[in-house]
Amino acid sequence: MPAKLIEIRRIALPIRPFDLGKIVGAEGRELRLSLGIGSGLSRRPGDPPGKLFAITDRGPNIPCDEASKILGNGADVLCAGDGDAKIFPQPDFQPSIISLDISAIRIRLAARIGLKDAKGEPITGLPNPRDPEHAREIEQAFDLKGNLLHGDPGGVDPEAIAAAQDGTFWVGEEYGPSLLHVAADGTVMERIVPKGVGKFYRKAPYPVRERLPEIWAKRRLNRGIEGLTLSPDGRYLHFVTQSPLEHPVPEVAKWSRNIRIVTFDVKKREVECEHLYRFERPVAFRGDPGAERKDVKVGDMTSVGPYDLLVVERVDRSSKIFHVRLTADMRLDPAWMDPERRPTLEETDGRALRRLGVPILEKRLIVDSDREPGLPAKLEGMTWIDERTLVVIDDDDFGIKDDRSAVHLLRFDAPII
Repeated sequence: MPAKLIEIRRIALPIRPFDLGKIVGAEGRELRLSLGIGSGLSRRPGDPPGKLFAITDRGPNIPCDEASKILGNGADVLCAGDGDAKIFPQPDFQPSIISLDISAIRIRLAARIGLKDAKGEPITGLPNPRDPEHAREIEQAFDLKGNLLHGDPGGVDPEAIAAAQDGTFWVGEEYGPSLLHVAADGTVMERIVPKGVGKFYRKAPYPVRERLPEIWAKRRLNRGIEGLTLSPDGRYLHFVTQSPLEHPVPEVAKWSRNIRIVTFDVKKREVECEHLYRFERPVAFRGDPGAERKDVKVGDMTSVGPYDLLVVERVDRSSKIFHVRLTADMRLDPAWMDPERRPTLEETDGRALRRLGVPILEKRLIVDSDREPGLPAKLEGMTWIDERTLVVIDDDDFGIKDDRSAVHLLRFDAPII
């Protein structure tokens, strides 16, 4: 019999330690910012159950097409008319790993570990510059006065974290998309990017290596690596983009349901294999009645066994957690990583996948926010404490829309897998 969720315990974040101050928009409109730590969660094996690590993303940012509603001035004033750009109210924000101590009723911010280079200089969350030919692959950034911000070749947009046994961290980020290997003190020791994009990071203040498949550079804008976890033995990283790749053309990412779960050999620094994960249809997310295929995305991922993963699948007001098993017989043919192969994995629909005999991971539903009213609707961070306990966090996006994150402990009446 499947494990049954028997308790959801909400633990609110304390306000003062997570306060980032306020910003002022048009006509004196004030907005209070908070330290958004909901992008990812991880727990290091052997640590006490209440010790967790969270991570911020690139910092407070406001979509230019929503600027009028939030700040009082629109994209025409603040973003040179570019509705796809972002406004960075605090351009010098330092993305950080957050150490948390959680008890039954409260959370303590134990440490904020800012990402930095070897000289101790802070890493920013500003977009990485691209040449004119690849300009559409990155967002333009503006400050609160509408000034264009220069790109930062070392800037990162973290969205997932895995705490390693040796005290270091692995971070999944969206711009590259890339993997960051981070020392215990926050120093970025290495950035691993797709083949062919290393030229954009020649001025980065840390080593950059092209060790990911070339096709991963085709990630959808602002939909890079979103889920990341270490296998229990620490040998492999499993990671996934938030949405399907724009492969071979951008339009495919808006209707495809096919996501690649990558297994990366940490020691060899190379991809071991890929598995195919298929999204649910939008109609399955009842909290988002108007959702389209392009709206379904990954929230996070955690490893609960040598081959077992839990994956958060969500829209905006509805989230589901699924269990999948990465067995050897379900590996994808490496030929799917060839950027010249046609049709691509992303543009191959379910019927064609079955006809070609492509293995598709079998999913088992663990938790559904549509059926659990005490569960946050927008899950973006997840890890597990023991075989009967998960911990999840929603992302308040730095309080831009006046929301506040909370941690939720999920207890089951039997082992989850």
